[in-house]
Amino acid sequence: MEQMFLSTALEFKEINTFEPGAWINLVNPSQEESVKLSEQFNIDITDLRAPLDLEETSRIAVEDDYTLIIVDVPTYEERNNKSYYVTIPLGIIVTDNAVITTCLQELTLFDKFFQSSCEKNFYTFMKTRFVFQLLYRNAELFLTALRSIDRQSDRIEAELENATRNEQLIDMMELENLSSI
Repeated sequence: MEQMFLSTALEFKEINTFEPGAWINLVNPSQEESVKLSEQFNIDITDLRAPLDLEETSRIAVEDDYTLIIVDVPTYEERNNKSYYVTIPLGIIVTDNAVITTCLQELTLFDKFFQSSCEKNFYTFMKTRFVFQLLYRNAELFLTALRSIDRQSDRIEAELENATRNEQLIDMMELENLSSI
């Protein structure tokens, strides 16, 4: 799915045709969408699709026509009727006239940007600022996730002091695994 947004000094809006300074947000793009954007912005198709691999590692690659930034983003996953934090890769590609984000699923990371009245000084055409705002928001989400994991860990530890059942030990071990995000 492809969405395009553009901000001006007065408004933030979704657009249907590309304009310089736009933000293009790809959510689990098809091969056809990827090829189209790859050709339009002269981006290597493997770089454009790299964030769709859950095992992709964070990195920065500077190419002739663009810069690729891949970061992990915290998100929720349901397992055994419980919510857990996991990370998935997000690609941020900065070209001369656009910022392209690509990920496997919709992210809460973008919620503040979609509601741009909440995000101060948010302009898609200010590419460097926009990238820093994305990275800052991502750091905020990681801190929120870590605080939540810490609270859960404290709660389970308190329960363990009162009753050492296997269920609490398993919960604690799962949290320990998650804290290595």
